[in-house]
Amino acid sequence: MAAARLAAVTTAYYSPRPQLTDPAYSNLLRRAEVQTLEAAGLGRALAPLFTRDYVQRVTVAEYDTDTVERRTIARRSTPDGTRADYLPSEEFAARVALVVTDLPDPSPATSPGLTRAVRDSRALAAFGARSPWVRDVARTVAAELPHLADVGATLYRDGEPERPAAGWTPERRREYDRGRRVPRDASEQAALWLTRWREVTAPGAHPAPEVFRRYVAAAERLGVDRVGRNQFYKLAEEVLGPRKRRAAGPVFVVPEEVAPMDRTQRRNLAALIVDRLTEEWRTAALDGLAELVAEHQAEKTAVGPVAPAIGTRGQVVDLAAHRARRRVA
Repeated sequence: MAAARLAAVTTAYYSPRPQLTDPAYSNLLRRAEVQTLEAAGLGRALAPLFTRDYVQRVTVAEYDTDTVERRTIARRSTPDGTRADYLPSEEFAARVALVVTDLPDPSPATSPGLTRAVRDSRALAAFGARSPWVRDVARTVAAELPHLADVGATLYRDGEPERPAAGWTPERRREYDRGRRVPRDASEQAALWLTRWREVTAPGAHPAPEVFRRYVAAAERLGVDRVGRNQFYKLAEEVLGPRKRRAAGPVFVVPEEVAPMDRTQRRNLAALIVDRLTEEWRTAALDGLAELVAEHQAEKTAVGPVAPAIGTRGQVVDLAAHRARRRVA
């Protein structure tokens, strides 16, 4: 039955020529030309396979300069669906990956690119939640799930119904506000974004243009000023280390283990990075100015003093009239 439902869903998905990603290097498959199905489109196509058994709950939280939607996923476990047991996002992504590994081949009449993308997608799905592409697919599937409140279900964690979160007391709100500080400028906001991205991104090599694209998208979504590409790369090299050269282009490498930081530590690190780079740029600018002044002085010494130009538009003094006024005086 499950295989029949998957076959029906994918047949409908394949028929209008689904979107494919551009070929890129994959650290998991260790191949430079890996092409996958577009994650959002595939996730929306697979969502009907999960909407009967899984639900979501969305809460909104402020996180430094960003507003984050936190999605909790749960599996309905009673016949009437009134109980839903909490499911970690990694486990849900692993279940989505199992479905992706069973994707059937498209019909022989489809393009070779689609056939190749299906095979590469299944190969990445074999890595489960370790694959960033699988996690993107799972996030799209999760966004299509029915909401917990809409189906009248109660969320359970560790076998117990979840209690509502405690309200914010005035003291707790003041403490939170004291701990927040708006970044000084776009550079510090970019450095802060990079420190967060480093913590939540899967280990491996990430194409530098793709990292910049994600940053630009986040800045546009939040309506904040952003830095240019070259300045962003300078900041990224301070946070992530120097770019590495790969066959497909420059990449930033996220190590296997990244120590998490709290909000204050992230802000302090971002400020330190910007201060260091600002000092380097200021020193470079002063050195450049000194060189320009030295070159100008050398040119003046070589040419010698320049006689003032005489033009018809300059101020003219009538010497005869001047002498006459002196005699009268």
